[in-house]
Amino acid sequence: MPRDFQQTHENLLDCAKKHFLKFGFERASIREICKDASVTNGAFYNHFADKEALFGSLVEPVLQKISEMYSDSVAKHFELAKTDELKDLWRLSEETIQQIIEYIYENFNVFKLLLMCSDGTKYAAFMDDIVRLEVHDTIKLINELKLRGVPIKELEEEEWHMLVHSYFSSIAEIVLHNYPKSSALKYAHTLAAFFSSGWQTVLGI
Repeated sequence: MPRDFQQTHENLLDCAKKHFLKFGFERASIREICKDASVTNGAFYNHFADKEALFGSLVEPVLQKISEMYSDSVAKHFELAKTDELKDLWRLSEETIQQIIEYIYENFNVFKLLLMCSDGTKYAAFMDDIVRLEVHDTIKLINELKLRGVPIKELEEEEWHMLVHSYFSSIAEIVLHNYPKSSALKYAHTLAAFFSSGWQTVLGI
């Protein structure tokens, strides 16, 4: 990528992030973003197909990393499920929360884009997509435990959805309310203790 092209590309991304954070995706204007970036509207389309592609360029790298972190956590949970150290599942969950929070604060404004500014894009379903995936994988994990003879109470899929959604909504609060990182990491212990105790009680593990 030629240097001038790359600089213009990065400038557009920087200005777009500012406008999306201020106005949200739907109200942000390509014309105003280009004006702020000192780029013509025509030149914009040498870099991005449309406004959603511009938004996607800001959030996709973070989504990819979150997907990798999630897949790694799921694999570790399934490995633990093969052992008799089931209590370690809750320890691993707390470690995962800590890792997610650390990553959120490395990319705080991108998570703001996803959670607060994405209406009108395919990314508006970010939270619901995570919840559906987590419900699917959690039920799969529970079924694995049942096959090993671990006695677990039955839950309806709707119950799983409510509980998982409340878990991720709690994590999202740190972005929605601009909590300082030190507070968020402290609250992670509270969340882990609350949900670990709750899950163990509900499931009878």
